[in-house]
Amino acid sequence: MNSLRNLPISRRLWLILAVAILMLSIQGGLMLQQLHTGLYAAKGEKTKHVVQGAAGILKHYQGLESSGALSREQAQQQAMDMIRGLRYAGQEYFWINDQTPTMIMHPTNPKLEGQHLSGFKDPDGKALFNDMVRISKAEGAGQVDYRWPKPGSSEPLPKVSYVELFKPWGWIIGSGVYIDDVEAEFRSQALGALGVGAIIILLMAGLVTLIARSIARPPRETVDAMANIASGEGDLTRSLDSAGRDELAARAGHFNAFTGKVRQVIRQSLESARTLDQAARARRHCR
Repeated sequence: MNSLRNLPISRRLWLILAVAILMLSIQGGLMLQQLHTGLYAAKGEKTKHVVQGAAGILKHYQGLESSGALSREQAQQQAMDMIRGLRYAGQEYFWINDQTPTMIMHPTNPKLEGQHLSGFKDPDGKALFNDMVRISKAEGAGQVDYRWPKPGSSEPLPKVSYVELFKPWGWIIGSGVYIDDVEAEFRSQALGALGVGAIIILLMAGLVTLIARSIARPPRETVDAMANIASGEGDLTRSLDSAGRDELAARAGHFNAFTGKVRQVIRQSLESARTLDQAARARRHCR
């Protein structure tokens, strides 16, 4: 506490602002982190739901197989044809691979169909189809993140995928969504939050400036006036601004009252001295 007394009042107020900005920055960083995590999790949850819905098509045709209405080959072919044409969110699709892993059906890259994919890796060296097999065997379903080119593009982009094992046929059905729009949305919201934060900081800085001036100026004037009086040649006619209802205005009022009394005492002393001088002159004249 005593160390703060070594700082001028205005600097103490700016120190409060600095601490407030630091706290706002920490809070803002945590909120942005939660926002990014939430946006990412929402993408994964969306992919999970659409894959579970598409898996229902496999269950339907497997039921037709079980009832004898279709052979396994017919049921599988009709299920693949149905899923091949499914789209959501404009261009997102589903694929099917088995547990070897071999691609069974891929609507946007038919060249992959029939290929063994255990050696297939994304640009980061991730064996994504092996991971899909591992997760489907261990948990039945799960999320796999990797990079994959968009249809019509050769540039791999981050993608969040969800895969689910359909045990009766040993198929793994999956779908993924690109998260570049998540990053774009996050940047947009982050920039908006930073803009609001900058406005708040500017308003706080302006308010601190006004408060600092209102608090620091009266004590400085009082110190100057007291130093002037203490020098022995002070101007006792000087008055401080006592407008307001705070403690500083009260102190200025007391200072003005004090200098007023001092002026009155000096005035009375001068008048007494003048009266004595006149009386002394009158006595000399009478002699």
